[in-house]
Amino acid sequence: MRIVLNPKYQHLREYLEHIDEHFAHGRELHRGRNLLRTLKVGGLTLVVKRYGKMPLTNRLATRLYKSPKAKNAYVKSLLLKERSFESPEPVAFVTIRENWLNSQSYFVCLHSNYRYSMKDIDTLDPDFREEVTQSFARYAAQLHRNGFLHRDFSADNILFDRVNERIHFALIDTNSMKCGRAVSLEKGCHNFARLVGSEEFFDRLGTLYAEARAADPAECIAMIQQGRALYHAHKHHHA
Repeated sequence: MRIVLNPKYQHLREYLEHIDEHFAHGRELHRGRNLLRTLKVGGLTLVVKRYGKMPLTNRLATRLYKSPKAKNAYVKSLLLKERSFESPEPVAFVTIRENWLNSQSYFVCLHSNYRYSMKDIDTLDPDFREEVTQSFARYAAQLHRNGFLHRDFSADNILFDRVNERIHFALIDTNSMKCGRAVSLEKGCHNFARLVGSEEFFDRLGTLYAEARAADPAECIAMIQQGRALYHAHKHHHA
């Protein structure tokens, strides 16, 4: 077993040594290829993600040269926080090796108390929706300028709430996020493809994002539409 622990949560080491037993009794949040559950310990609510078994080629790659997803999620959450972007605080990642090729990995973070995600955008009252859209466009532009490209920038993975009169955003599911040089305008616009919302929302987002990146609004709106069309065509093809 390998445990890499945020120094702030050193007191949880013994608890995490039995993560598989505790996880079995957690409250389920999401079930898919990966499983998410919440666990309560010492006054904290933890979100624990257990990664599903990968295809053989991916398992080989992870064993030989790629980082495990749980490690990526942990490291990239810390990188975001270093640059003053929010992500639920990473607590640990745990790897339990079954044999040379197979292992079970867990990513552990604190539970976010933000009440909304970007999938709620169309249900907000008009004034609040406009405020959130303006804040989100500036936030996304800042994220992209800082070289962060979340490869699953979907509505469910972007949480937000009002804190001290400002809208704050937090990113989850960060394991596949790319970190490097500033994201190009085209890639930035295409990054919105997995969001949901009305055409009016996407047009407004394109205008505001262009403003934040000193670009042409019509060009940004067109690139967002192109990105969404490509994403949905690909999704439909693989459905």
